[in-house]
Amino acid sequence: MRKRSRIYYLWLMSAILCLFLLGRLAYIQVIKGNYFAKKAEEQRIGSSNSARGGVFDRNGELLSDTFYEKHVVISPGMLSKDEKDFITRMDFDFEDNGKPQDIKIPEDCISVITKKKLNTPGVFVYDKAIRYGDKALATHTIGYLGQTGIEKTFDHILSQGKKIDLVKDGLRQPIVGLSNDVEQIPSWGVKLTIDKRIQSIVESVMDKRIDKGAVLVLDANSSEILAIASRPNYKQYRLNEYLERDDSPLINRSVEGYTPGSIFKIVMLAAALEENICDLDEKFFCPGYTKVGENVFKCSSFKDGGHGVLSIRDAMAYSCNSVFIQLGIRLGEEKIIEYANRFGLGKKVNIGLPEEKKGFIPLKQDVYYQDIGNLSLGQGKMTITPLQASQILLPIVNNGVLKKPYLIKEVTDFKENIVYKCLETKPIKVISTMTAQDVKKALAAVTSYGTGKNAMPANANMVSAGKTGTAEVGKDLYHAWFTGFYPIDNPRYIITVFIEKGGSASSKAAPAFKEIADEIISKKAN
Repeated sequence: MRKRSRIYYLWLMSAILCLFLLGRLAYIQVIKGNYFAKKAEEQRIGSSNSARGGVFDRNGELLSDTFYEKHVVISPGMLSKDEKDFITRMDFDFEDNGKPQDIKIPEDCISVITKKKLNTPGVFVYDKAIRYGDKALATHTIGYLGQTGIEKTFDHILSQGKKIDLVKDGLRQPIVGLSNDVEQIPSWGVKLTIDKRIQSIVESVMDKRIDKGAVLVLDANSSEILAIASRPNYKQYRLNEYLERDDSPLINRSVEGYTPGSIFKIVMLAAALEENICDLDEKFFCPGYTKVGENVFKCSSFKDGGHGVLSIRDAMAYSCNSVFIQLGIRLGEEKIIEYANRFGLGKKVNIGLPEEKKGFIPLKQDVYYQDIGNLSLGQGKMTITPLQASQILLPIVNNGVLKKPYLIKEVTDFKENIVYKCLETKPIKVISTMTAQDVKKALAAVTSYGTGKNAMPANANMVSAGKTGTAEVGKDLYHAWFTGFYPIDNPRYIITVFIEKGGSASSKAAPAFKEIADEIISKKAN
């Protein structure tokens, strides 16, 4: 009886142990199965790099100049002493610490290392994709790895991709045949409206002409941003070298706020014509200065005794301060601010760049009669971005209709599913068609015989129109602006040139506009 009892308890204990083991196995396999599978995979897959999505132009070409670089994974545990000594003697960043090391191969060592890999599994050579190259374009727009620009805005999408570079055994050594010897450049990510050819033209001209500033090129019909660049430039792969520089190369000046100066006269003329307080041929008198309250504003013609009698068209052509202050007095501060808001000033365009500023347009209750002079000339506390300066011309070239500029065309995830596609903003009627046509005529006078003559393209069939702006920002310090479009009859491109503290708009900004236009025309980038 006692013997049976012992056998019974033995079977009972065995059954309990079996149930416990089955429960434990179920816990490991079912409840924690995914967790342990992931851990096992992490031990097997050796690269910690993610396959980050790319940033492309409108035609699917990478803007970041991503390229391949020869790398080697050296596993000391799989090398003989002679092989370790051989590698150590080379001009090579190798340390015999027993751990596998991923190292960039110097140019003069590539052939030797490549041959060496054939003799031992302890040397694995592969082509590593380097995200940013020396010829990267639109660097301020693209930004840097989740920190700035498009890279920051869409970091949650761009950082999704995971990729196996190296498959390793239990000792963390690459398994030849299973490991990839080429790290693929991704074909998914963010596609911008930028045209790489036009972007390249813009940046080439800027490198010759503009130390500090910004240039934008817009499609006049669709409002797509075809090029957007800022100077001084920087190299993303050497970011730390630019952090302490005095010229602030990391600032994206295309979306920073600056005093607009006389390019604001485009808004002033549109407001005056729309409110029927003048017409293009009405005559005004410029004595060379205008007094508003206690403030005296000189015209560029002050030393010559003024422009004398001239029409609104001529006042725009010669950028006459006196006439435009007279228009400002007729309009009043409330109407000036209303039209500034109509043209989208004082608020972000929202093109997808986290660095974009909204600029500053004062509230009507903060503007007094004596401020009308500065307000009419785009001076004082008013600021706009080069992006907004481009936006000002969109209603002018589109019969009074404003359709906001945009930069993002579409976004795809790492499975190449489209997760965002540009939805064009609703067009807004800002001014009448007649007003837009009259402003175009006045801007044509600027480049025909006025302050913007240096902005006329060499091609006789590509007549341009636009406005210069020389904005005073300190004693003998001026921002130089030119924002214009061409051809005048059927506008195709809007180009804005901004040169920070660049001096005269006529001699600095206008010629830069001309060269960009000439290059686009001659290289048939259109």
